[in-house]
Parts: sequence; C-alpha cells; structure tokens
Amino acid sequence: MLPFFRSARATRLVCTTPANRLHSITLKQGHGEAQRFFATKHSKSSPPTDMASSSKSLELLRRTLQEKRAKLQEITERQAPVASTTRTLSSQEKETSSTTQEQSSTSNGQQQQPTPTPRYRTDRAMPIFASPADMNVRLPKVVRNFPQPANPEIVKIALIGSPNVGKSTIVNDLVKSTISIVSVRPHTTRERIKAVLTQDNKQIVFYDTPGVVPEKNVSRLNRELVTASWKAIEDADHLLVVMDCNKLLEHSLVTEAYIFERLAKLEKPIAATLVFNKMDLVKGRDEKLQVFAAKYNEQFPNFVKTIYTSAQKQQIGIQELRSHLMSLTHPGPWLYPANQKSDQSDLNRVEDLIRSELFELLKVPYHVKQVNVGWTELEDNVLRIDQNLLVDRPGLKKIIVGTDGAVIRDLTLKSRQLIGKALQRRVMLNLQVKINSKKV
Repeated sequence: MLPFFRSARATRLVCTTPANRLHSITLKQGHGEAQRFFATKHSKSSPPTDMASSSKSLELLRRTLQEKRAKLQEITERQAPVASTTRTLSSQEKETSSTTQEQSSTSNGQQQQPTPTPRYRTDRAMPIFASPADMNVRLPKVVRNFPQPANPEIVKIALIGSPNVGKSTIVNDLVKSTISIVSVRPHTTRERIKAVLTQDNKQIVFYDTPGVVPEKNVSRLNRELVTASWKAIEDADHLLVVMDCNKLLEHSLVTEAYIFERLAKLEKPIAATLVFNKMDLVKGRDEKLQVFAAKYNEQFPNFVKTIYTSAQKQQIGIQELRSHLMSLTHPGPWLYPANQKSDQSDLNRVEDLIRSELFELLKVPYHVKQVNVGWTELEDNVLRIDQNLLVDRPGLKKIIVGTDGAVIRDLTLKSRQLIGKALQRRVMLNLQVKINSKKV
C-alpha cells in the first residue's frame, strides 16, 4: 500500500495501489491532479520526489524526538539519586526512632536522661485558643500572714490635685519604682493606685488618685474617675495636696478653687501637706508663690507644712518630702510585705503600660478601650498576652495601625519590653485594633 498526500490548492488525494497493479482511486477534489499522477509511470526503485522529501522530514522529526527523549531520560536519571537518598535518610530516621523506642521499652528499670531543651525554643507550639485572664490575674495582690517587724509603724497618705500636676511622678520618685504611669496628657491615671514605701520598721501606703474634676465637667468623664479622689481621703491618715507652680502663675485656677471648696466641707478633719510641684518651670518667680501658699493655708488651716518640689528630672525637694512623710507614721501593723511596692493586679499593670505607650505615640488613649482576650502560659515560663484595642471609628483604627502596620508594630515592641521588665519574665504580646459597635 502506497499512501500519497498533496497539499496544493487544499487538495487531498488518496491513492491505493494493490499488488495486481489495479488502481483504486478516491478523489475528493482535483480530478486533473489524479489523471496526471496515473499518466506518469513510477518504478519501484525510484520513488516520487515528494515521497523522498516527506521521508526526510519524518526522519528528521524522528531524530529530534529521540534526542529530546534522551535528554529527558538523562535529567530523570540525574535526579533519581537525590530522591532515593532522601527516601533512604527518612527511612533510616524512622528505623532509628523505632529502634530507640524498642530499646527504651526493653530496658529493665533503666531510665534514660531526657535531652536538655534550649532555654529559648524557636519551635514552641502556640495554643490554638488563647486562655483569658483568670481571677488571680485580675484581682489585686493580697498577701496574708507575712512576718511583721518589731514595733511596726504605718501611715496612709492620699494625693489629690488637678489633672497633670505630677502626682504620679512624685509617687514614683518617693517609692523609687514605676508604679503609676506618667504622661504629658491629663487623666493618665484612671483609678486609685496603691504604692508602698517601706524603710526600716516604717511603711507608707500612697493612694495615687486621678485628677480632680470640677462639677461642670463631670458629665464628660466616667463616675469612677470623678469620685476616686474623694473616696481615697476617707481611707487616708494624711493628705498631700499637690499644686502646679507654672499653672498657678499663668493659667486659670478653676479646679484649684473647687478643690479647696471641697476640702473646707470635709466632715472628718485630716492633716495635710501642701506641695508646690514643677519648681523648675518658675525659676526667679518664687516670691509670687508665697502669696498662694498664704492664701491656701488660710482656706484650709489643716496644713502642717509646705514643701517645694520638682519631680521631673532634678528631683528637688523629694528627699525632704520623703523624710517629712516618714515622720508622720504611727504604731500599727504593716499592710504589705517589705518587698511589695504595689497591690496592682498583673492585668492592670499590663493595661496601664500599653496605655502609657499609646499616650507617647499618638496621644489618643481616651478613645481606645482595652479588652484582654488571652493570658496564656507557654513553655519555658513564657507568657502570651492577647489584647484587643477597641475604637469607635475606622479613621482612628487607621491611625493606630499606621502605614503598613508601623505604629501598631512599634507599640507592641515597646509595650512588650516594659511588660517583661515589670513582670520579670519573657512576654509575647499580640495587639489587635478593632472597631467597636458601641461608643467607647
């Protein structure tokens, strides 16, 4: 059988030549081409020219396919040893682990020493669900049945004053530890915080309170923020009234007038100390402060002493104030052990530290509500803390997150360092900003 295909003028010719030289032709197009083909006498030894060219093309195609098949086989053989080596290693590891298990199971009473794990593991398994903070983390720290010194003495002192006068800074300097967070913005302290100063057999318990708010501004803040200052006076033995020297000389004194009006109406008389803070801002104008000191001593005669301080950097008058307050102690049992400096719960300290960093970065913590969603203990004494920052509008969320998450990443890093230092352990902090349907 001899096939022949012609492509001229899209003509297809199929010819079949049997052995008895009878030709059976099936024509679809081009009858003239068929007649010319049969008019030409072909010999068996010399095939047509078109047949020869087609054979050469087929031979070239066959060689190309063979070369590509050879290259593919070469690549496959080259990769085969690597795959076999990997399978061999994995099988050897499985055999080794199974052999080790068999040896450990067949050993008679011999306990193998566990392999020591590194201190900081990089492959620590993270929990699928975060565990929320329990009551031990949320409640204030209370220590009972601790040893009392011989002849213990104690005094409870409450600090009141206008917002941002430096009450928390004074407490931190007196206790020599960061108990209350500080910021240039008012109302950084949102609730009453206890700080403890212990020296020899004497102990001072400070009540650091939020700034006093006049009655006309009460509706703008929550009830706890407004009443915390005056409730602390009921539990205190001595009162520390703090004034901002710079504000006295250059700003209105509406809040100061309201403070002394409330002090004059106290049912229980209480001794107090008048403190003029931020003296570094009024250098050369000390004489004008004498007028305010005489005025306030006249309005509230229970002041036993007036002290001028600067608690920011120079700490002017801090040592004098500490010695004065130590002289006010009276016999009585201690409320806290000597090594405890605050009764704040761990959760409150964490939230305060995050809020203080938020103050420093954006100055917008009033519109942010913190919700703890995870307080999970991990391996190697590592604590994972998950906090949600709830905001009331999408624009504030964009501000806190920042471009490509730069702000929230910086906030997380700085807060994690402060929290780790405060809790004396390694901390993993995860902060997420979400929009709250309710106004915060």
